[in-house]
Amino acid sequence: MKIPASSVVCPTDVSRIGNLAVPVAYRLCADGGTVHLLHVCEPPYLGNPLYGPYVQGYVPTPEDTQKGEQAILDQIKRLTPPEALARGIRTQVHMVRGIEVARLIVEQAGALGADAIVLGTRGRTGLGRILMGSVATDVVKQQSVPVVLVHHDLKESR
Repeated sequence: MKIPASSVVCPTDVSRIGNLAVPVAYRLCADGGTVHLLHVCEPPYLGNPLYGPYVQGYVPTPEDTQKGEQAILDQIKRLTPPEALARGIRTQVHMVRGIEVARLIVEQAGALGADAIVLGTRGRTGLGRILMGSVATDVVKQQSVPVVLVHHDLKESR
């Protein structure tokens, strides 16, 4: 991987773990380069009570969806570190919709001409990985540019 990279894609699900990758993406980005902060907006899973945001009988209105997506975009924009501006690093925020998160990340990285992808990973193993899958693993398998995985410290999350 050419370091520093001129174009870095950094997907985040706006969780603490997903956001850990953002400062790393900016550190890997060349002065005058671009960091593309990306969020994949998945549709609500209304029929599965095992899914965290499940609310029985709730179907979001288009207005609710738009407000929620705007709140996510605003949250992502605030992740830009102050020193990025001083280094001339541009930040572009992107949101795509769909259910195949890894595929969408890879597609966006290709469309944006990314030199690297930087993403956070929970590092699930065993049953958690079987049930939930691993977006990070799927991105690594599908991508042709270098992928940097930022793993959280398990001791910190307890």
